[in-house]
Amino acid sequence: MCDAVSLNDSARDFSVSCFAAGAGWRLLALTTCLPLIAEIISVDEITQTGAPNNAGANRPSNPPFIRSGHLTAPGFSEHRIYWEEYGSLAGEPVIVMHGGPGAGSQSSFARFFNPQRYRVILFDQRGCGKSTPSASDDDATSALTDNTTQHLIDDVLALRHELSINGKMHVFGGSWGSTLALAYAIAHPETVQTLILRSVFLCRRADVDYFFQGNAAEFAVDPLAMPVPGTYLDFPTAWRHFVDAIPPEDRSDVVKGLAKAFSAPPRTEAERERLVKGASACVAWEGSASHLNRDELSHGQPNQKYALTAARILVHYMINGGFLGAGGETNRDNNYILDHVARLRNIPVHVVHGRYDRVCNLYQAEALVRALRNAGNHAVNFFITTAGHSSFEPETDSRLCTIMNELPPMIPPETVSL
Repeated sequence: MCDAVSLNDSARDFSVSCFAAGAGWRLLALTTCLPLIAEIISVDEITQTGAPNNAGANRPSNPPFIRSGHLTAPGFSEHRIYWEEYGSLAGEPVIVMHGGPGAGSQSSFARFFNPQRYRVILFDQRGCGKSTPSASDDDATSALTDNTTQHLIDDVLALRHELSINGKMHVFGGSWGSTLALAYAIAHPETVQTLILRSVFLCRRADVDYFFQGNAAEFAVDPLAMPVPGTYLDFPTAWRHFVDAIPPEDRSDVVKGLAKAFSAPPRTEAERERLVKGASACVAWEGSASHLNRDELSHGQPNQKYALTAARILVHYMINGGFLGAGGETNRDNNYILDHVARLRNIPVHVVHGRYDRVCNLYQAEALVRALRNAGNHAVNFFITTAGHSSFEPETDSRLCTIMNELPPMIPPETVSL
C-alpha cells in the first residue's frame, strides 16, 4: 500500500516543517568504487550546494540534493534501479522504502531527516518511478519479470555496495514500504541500525481483503451490505466508484479479478480503455481512503501512466502474497513477518500508525508490536497518532520528524568511505 500522494496532492499535503534548514551545507566529494555485482549507468553530479529555497513559512525544506543515478540490477536482469541521495555524504545512512508497491519515491520523503546528520537514499523499486522497464508500458511483462520481494532486497544490497555503505543503516518505510523494510531486516538484520515504520502493512490475506474485498461479492444485490469489517464502511461513495469498475463476475475475489484484468497487454483501444479504467479505479480508491480530513472524492483522477504503473505492480504483489516466504513463495495466506520477528529482537523499532488509518488497519501495527515484544525486543516504541494513512498528515509527520531527530547517534558513526 502506498502513501497515496498524487502529483496534484503533494504540494498541499506538506503542512508541517520537520526542521529548520541552515544555509551553506558543505557537500563532500565522494570517490565511488566500481562494484562487483552491479553497475551505475549514469550519475548526476551535485547540483545544489547552498540552502534550498525556503519560501513560504509553512513549506518544509528538503535536504540538499547530492546526486542520482541508475543501477543495473544484480543478476541477469533488464531492470535498472533509479536512486537519489540527499543530505550529507558523511552522515548516518538511512534508506527509504516507498509504498505501493509501485508508487515510486518522491523527493519530499527526504524532508523527515536533518541534512546535517543524515545521508538519505531514495530509490524507485522495480518497474516504477524512474526505474526501467516501466509497468506503465502497454506490455508490462518485462517490468513484472524478476520483480519480487527477494529481488527488491537484493537491490538494496546492491545499492549498499555501490554507494559504499559498509556498516549499519537506518531503514525507514511506510505502508508497503514497512513490509519491505521488515522483510529486508529479517533477511539481513546485521545491516540494520534502526527500523522506523509508518502505517504497518503485514501483507496477510486478511489485511489485503480488509481494504480490497469488503462487501464486493454482495454489492450487486445490496451495495450497503456489511458482511465483514473493512475500509468500505467508511468510504461508501468512493467504494461504489471502485466496485463499479470491476465486472460482477470478478467481485467474489477482487484481487484475483484485478490480476486477471491486468494479466495481458491490451490488443485494441477498447481493451486499453478497460485496462486504464480498472487501474485508475484501483489507485483512486486508495487515494480516497488515505486521508483523515479530506472529502473522499476530492483527490481527482490519477494520471494514466501512474495509474497503470501503481495498479499493475500493486496487484502483482498482492495476488502473490507479497512474495513473502522461503524462495519468494507465493502464498496469499502467509504470516511471514510475524513468524520471523525473532530475527529483529536486537533492532530498535519505532512504529507510527494513524488511529484512523483505513488503508492499513491499526490492528496490523498492534500485532507487530506485540509479536516483537513477545520475541524479546525491549526497544520497541509505538506511537498512535490522530491521523489516517498518509505520512503527511500533521501529527504523523511531526512524530516521524521527532523520532529521526531524537535517535541516539551511531557509535562509532557508520559513514561512507570517502
